[in-house]
Amino acid sequence: MKKVVDAASGLRERKKARTREAIIDAALELFARKGFDATTIEDIAAAADVSPRTFFRYFDSKVDLVMARNEAHGDKIGPLIAARPASEGPLEALRQVMQQMLLELLADPSVVREFQVMMSAPTLRKMAREHFYEEEAELVSAFAARLGTDDADLTANVMAAAAASAMWTVIERWLADGTEVERLPPMIDEAFALLEQGFSEARPPARRGASAGHARTRSPRGRQPQP
Repeated sequence: MKKVVDAASGLRERKKARTREAIIDAALELFARKGFDATTIEDIAAAADVSPRTFFRYFDSKVDLVMARNEAHGDKIGPLIAARPASEGPLEALRQVMQQMLLELLADPSVVREFQVMMSAPTLRKMAREHFYEEEAELVSAFAARLGTDDADLTANVMAAAAASAMWTVIERWLADGTEVERLPPMIDEAFALLEQGFSEARPPARRGASAGHARTRSPRGRQPQP
């Protein structure tokens, strides 16, 4: 009897997963063809061959459909940065994390499609950008930990804001110019090279005991100037 119950339960779960995927696929197709604002929940339900009532068993609104697969892939960025070698600075740790995360995420064509739909609708684009910058606070904490400071540290906050903007720009440009995955790594590297140039003087507060004039004479990699 237990085997029968387990088999029936597994069948139900697979059916639910197929229905969910069908709704997402139908919605993305309609969003791309008709536009997000012009597509109704009734349109999506009909295209997925389900009722509107069934739609609401899976999603609260059509907005939830846009990044459903992206969020399923999502890992918290803070712990990933914390797991990087202690010898890496904040930006290098983030660069390594983003290389891995984005390559894995955007290798999935369905996720790329979600990003394309998101960028094509002003309403969604604004919401996505706001959601994207919500992760900035997590970056601040991760950077502060690497710098040996706290979340109120100006350097950690400025670095996090700049890094978040850089990653948004990379994704935006990548989607606009073609979505070949092999284009991503050099774009990420170039963006972080620019950030490193701008933040080459960033140091933990504990190391800022030198005078302002002395700090200006440091080389970009932190070597002491030759006498």
